[in-house]
Amino acid sequence: LDTALFWSSRLEWHSEKNIFQITDVIGPDEYHEHIDNNAFTNYFAFWHLRKAVAVAEWLTKENPCKAKQLFERMNLTEQTFRDWNNQAQQIYLPFDEKSALIAQFDGYFNKKNVLASQFDPRTTSIQSLLGIDGANNTQIIKQPDVIMLMYLLPEMFEQEVIRANYDYYTPRTDLSYGSSLGPSIQTIMDTRFGSEHEAYENFIHSALMDINDLRGNTKEGIHGASAGGVWQAVVFGFGGLHFNQEDWWVEPKLPAHWKRLSFKFNWRGESQMVDIRP
Repeated sequence: LDTALFWSSRLEWHSEKNIFQITDVIGPDEYHEHIDNNAFTNYFAFWHLRKAVAVAEWLTKENPCKAKQLFERMNLTEQTFRDWNNQAQQIYLPFDEKSALIAQFDGYFNKKNVLASQFDPRTTSIQSLLGIDGANNTQIIKQPDVIMLMYLLPEMFEQEVIRANYDYYTPRTDLSYGSSLGPSIQTIMDTRFGSEHEAYENFIHSALMDINDLRGNTKEGIHGASAGGVWQAVVFGFGGLHFNQEDWWVEPKLPAHWKRLSFKFNWRGESQMVDIRP
């Protein structure tokens, strides 16, 4: 609820287009800064405001007294929740019906259309090769951005839309030397829309990031967030763990040479054990 207050205040009304937009931001892709209407940001602001309204409704139903105390403390009224709902419905959510593509930000498709592979072989990032402005002028991105959005909020998109954006953005992502956070998320999406070879290649790249000092900076400390991504790649990617409001299930995609994968997780206070074998 508190963060919904922030997103509500961060939205900017575009009077000519009759939409709310979010300008001058940076999304997960750090090769492009000071951009307008980053898809990841806008879609999550939309999701956040709607979820906040749902949480307020749930709390009011489950514990009216506590809800009243909290809302008074935060100065939240029924009008506040109506405003959040109205704002969410008018947030600009980029999507092209013809191509099924989501522009990562305003003007992204006007950038130079090059692929990361065009700079191979290399031993450094695209930004190091081209400079900050040079990388900014291309469609090459540092890590999954639109693809990350679809990994986190899959229920918002049809499968063919996810597939179209996966196919478009994957070859434009600097997975080799961009963000250390990229390969693990890419692995998960590879298991769903790519090939086993691509998934395992990105997984190994992520798993050996510090063990083999692939970026030459392990002496400065391990890539902790990347390590968390490796766990997600195993569990949500190869293990195929999915969940929604009602239940959880697995759709395993084990690499051909793996003999077994087992893991535990907590689901609504209860420990669950998954044991997968070919």
